[in-house]
Amino acid sequence: MPLNPQTRTPTDPEGKRTYGHQILHLTDRLTGAETYEQAAEATEHVLDEADGVLPRLSEFFEAAAEEARSSGVEEGFELACRFEDAAATLTDLSDELHGASDQMRALGPPPEPRWQAQVARYYAAVPQRPGPARRTSAVRVPPAAQVRPEHAPQPRHHR
Repeated sequence: MPLNPQTRTPTDPEGKRTYGHQILHLTDRLTGAETYEQAAEATEHVLDEADGVLPRLSEFFEAAAEEARSSGVEEGFELACRFEDAAATLTDLSDELHGASDQMRALGPPPEPRWQAQVARYYAAVPQRPGPARRTSAVRVPPAAQVRPEHAPQPRHHR
């Protein structure tokens, strides 16, 4: 997903919050997904255990905690605890959502192989032939071999 530095919102008219805008674009991709496969692909950007937004955001808060703690003042230690709590919450959330992208993908029908989809479309477009006629009355009709139309050739008698 390429970065789009041109994004501007009413709350960020100068477009300085690029990472938030990228999440906004990702949210738009998710809500605009036409299939569960596409929706799952969008969720993987957030939920991937190694490179997703959640684990990276957790790492961010851990780094922020270290930075706050390095101040050496009481307020810094308190802030570090808040950042550590945020990191732990994100880690728990990531653990809770483990496998959610695969579950999202499983909500949709399995993708059809290309040739099967083409055959299905072909048969859907072909006009249907009427099936064999069915008897609708209780009148007994003689078998076709016993009925001789007037113009049917007569069997030849050989001497």
